Amino acid sequence: MMRVLALEPYYGGSHRAVLDGLVARLGERGFAFDVLTLPPRKWKWRMRGSAITMAVQARELAAAWREAHPEGEYGRPRPQCAWDLVYASTFVNLAEFIALARDAVAGVPAIVYFHENQLLYPVRHTAEWDYQFALTNITSALAADACLFNTRYNLEGFIAEIPGFLREFPDHRPAGVAERIAAKSSVLAPPFDPAALDAAPVVRGQKPRIVWPHRWEHDKDPDAFLAAVGALAAEGLDFEVAVAGQAFRETETLVAGAASALGERLVHLGEPASREEYARLLASADVAVSTARNEFFGLAMIEACYAGCTPLVPARLAYPELYPPRFVYETDDALVARLRSLVLERPEPGAARNLAEPFTFEALAVHYAAAFERVAGA
Repeated sequence: MMRVLALEPYYGGSHRAVLDGLVARLGERGFAFDVLTLPPRKWKWRMRGSAITMAVQARELAAAWREAHPEGEYGRPRPQCAWDLVYASTFVNLAEFIALARDAVAGVPAIVYFHENQLLYPVRHTAEWDYQFALTNITSALAADACLFNTRYNLEGFIAEIPGFLREFPDHRPAGVAERIAAKSSVLAPPFDPAALDAAPVVRGQKPRIVWPHRWEHDKDPDAFLAAVGALAAEGLDFEVAVAGQAFRETETLVAGAASALGERLVHLGEPASREEYARLLASADVAVSTARNEFFGLAMIEACYAGCTPLVPARLAYPELYPPRFVYETDDALVARLRSLVLERPEPGAARNLAEPFTFEALAVHYAAAFERVAGA
């Protein structure tokens, strides 16, 4: 049995779905997990302070484990340690956690998983830029024994930005940081659970349906999507729109107001109440659209492909790495044109399902198991 301590300070959305799935699937392969989480709120404060909270929790767990497992029991290679591996997301400062947890994780190898990175995050107001978030990513990567990134775009973008970021130091600029991190970095995509999608039958209505399945935040650019479908509505085309995803106070009123301008074309607005409802919504749609300005993988679009939707994604970020050119648009005008053609000539369901099938837990669990075993030296 391999014991893993998993750290996820932002336990929500895709972070939660991926972690929960890994715990379940790898548990079937002989892995045992202790999982430390915090609610998905105030991500900046999670990055600043989660290491303090989680280090205390880890020390308590380790003390309880040592009391229950006397030294030498089971012939463990590190009988003084409760775990063989630490697996952390980038919302925890791994270097701070290791220092504060002290003997609880002393000598335990660590992996940091990059769902995203702060060096590539699109900051709206430069004056609000906090160097500490990017620096947390860098120090976590340096402290880890291995770094896993969800796409090559994420990995290569992070490595490329490090030298410029370090030049902001007024003096004592560290050398060779990018090279050291690159040498222990690789790409491993985040898996998704297809069960609810498999259970949802593809049921198309009389009218073509376009779905936008994303968080309602500026980095997903809901305005660009609403402008595109608004242009088609102004032309008098007959279609339906489903706007799904988690809402936030800053954008809820704006997005809801803009979406309501679609009138009867708007058939869904808001985050579905359950995974099953979400699956049925995707299975009812013909086209799934991304207008993101910040995306390091995009599980929502992959799931939409699996559910039978034809994807339309911008020619930026991680998308060209994952989607063939026929599903990629270059400009906002091109998005409108592609949507127009798909409304007028409705696509057959399942045109892009083959793109999603390699990213299920069934396909990827073995690769996570191999990565964990390699880093832990099992």
